[in-house]
Amino acid sequence: MPHFPGPVALLSATILTLVTACSGAVRQPTGQAGGRVVFATDKEPECFDTQVSQSDISGVLMRNVFDSLVSRGQDGEFKPWLASKWSLSADELTYTFTLREGVKFSDGTPFDAAAVKANYDRIVAPATKSKYAAGLLGPYAGTTVIDPLTVAVRFTRPFASFLTAASTSYLGIRSPKAIAADLCAGSPAQQVGTGPFLFASYTRGQQVVLTRNPSYNSAPATAAHTGPANLSELVFRFVAEDTVRVGSVTSGQADIADRVPPNQVGTLKNNATVQLTSSNTPGLGYQYFLNTQSPLFADRRVRLAAQQAFDVDRAVKAVYFGEYERAWSPLSPATEAYDASLVNSFKYDPAAAAVLLDQAGYTGRDAQGFRTKAGRRLTATLLYVPLYTPEDRRTLDQALQGDLKKVGIELKLVPMEAAAYEPVRNAGEYDVIAFAWGGSNPDLLRTMFDSKNFFDAGGNNASRLTDRAVDDWLAAAAASTDPVARKDLYGKAQRRIIDEGVSLPTAVSERQLAVRSAITGLTFDANGWPLFYDVERS
Repeated sequence: MPHFPGPVALLSATILTLVTACSGAVRQPTGQAGGRVVFATDKEPECFDTQVSQSDISGVLMRNVFDSLVSRGQDGEFKPWLASKWSLSADELTYTFTLREGVKFSDGTPFDAAAVKANYDRIVAPATKSKYAAGLLGPYAGTTVIDPLTVAVRFTRPFASFLTAASTSYLGIRSPKAIAADLCAGSPAQQVGTGPFLFASYTRGQQVVLTRNPSYNSAPATAAHTGPANLSELVFRFVAEDTVRVGSVTSGQADIADRVPPNQVGTLKNNATVQLTSSNTPGLGYQYFLNTQSPLFADRRVRLAAQQAFDVDRAVKAVYFGEYERAWSPLSPATEAYDASLVNSFKYDPAAAAVLLDQAGYTGRDAQGFRTKAGRRLTATLLYVPLYTPEDRRTLDQALQGDLKKVGIELKLVPMEAAAYEPVRNAGEYDVIAFAWGGSNPDLLRTMFDSKNFFDAGGNNASRLTDRAVDDWLAAAAASTDPVARKDLYGKAQRRIIDEGVSLPTAVSERQLAVRSAITGLTFDANGWPLFYDVERS
């Protein structure tokens, strides 16, 4: 079942009625302000500039420093943030925002329409080399400053996904005074926003320290209070090892542990000092993208053979101890426009996989039992970066490798350093790569499967799919404000991707956090990311 009740309908209602959103009654903190919270997470940002970086951890961390124009709660509804109200033009090409008065960046620079323009123009500038945010702006035509507190964001064609994009930290607004050519470094002088926390310090390989912004006055309407954050200090500590990270919470060295592995959930449920809290993760779960332009997987029969040879149910149950369900679509069930008709749409069938491989001409066998064609072994390579591939995903990779071997396909798991991996990936010199991508916006499908969005063009089309029908469906869905039409179009794309064997989904994951009982107020946003503004220590 989709996790968010009717988000498409909410989106349509919001933009079609030209909503003037209001924050309602002022809310106050529910407990004693102050205190320090340590959040132990598994990854360290490679870049702190969310307008450039595409990583989840960069977005989660910098959400505390940079506010956005609008906010979106887990119910899918859009609410005010740096914009107090907004409207959409009759031709659906221009969003006009009225900005909040009296908001300043932490360096004293006033937040105004010129700041919005400077940020959005920077994101799409080729020199910025945005890896994700530029895609979120879609068919961006430019931003016009109407007056200091009124700004118009224009598009070349209707773009219904813009409000969702504008609510993310990737389109968060930073101080124009602090904008420079390279903002990836963990420098307090560079990371300047209007948010509830200030970027105080960064120690590579260890932690980032954020301190409360005492002047904060621009809380989103989705928050539980107004004014400065409850915490005086928020520490992001980088602990890659699962057992060490979880142990830091049970021992009291940290207050919250991110990404609790399923094999430790049972133990934590019996710990009186720790509570488990979780959020269904929208977006694309961990899946294998088959390179449709590689010599091997250009053949649909070989892609479908790999799909039917992989016993996903067995692998997911073994790796995740029954905590996660297996996935059927490239999109998670918690994502808007998820197509539930794909459930049970294909099955584990090694015999059918063998027939497909015979039809593709791989009828020979070598001394190791692998299939051959014209004397050449049927070999595929799966490239991965160990630093960014958790143990559970490596185990899934090994399960895939073992299942493919049973039908005569050799899958080589090739570890690479991140610096070496990226140019090889961008050039498409691989057969398979795998990753997950969080986000509540089904327009992620366009980022991941549109033929204009190859890695070397700034997108993330890992399967290097070139399919005119998919392109047309995704473009039409991105432009449509009709919730029924959008769901139908995104459903067609999901079904085509699975029917063509373009991706192999694995598990439907949740973001499990271990939280010490003294910590309250932790919530999640529409992307399933933890939010810290309302967090308190009792």
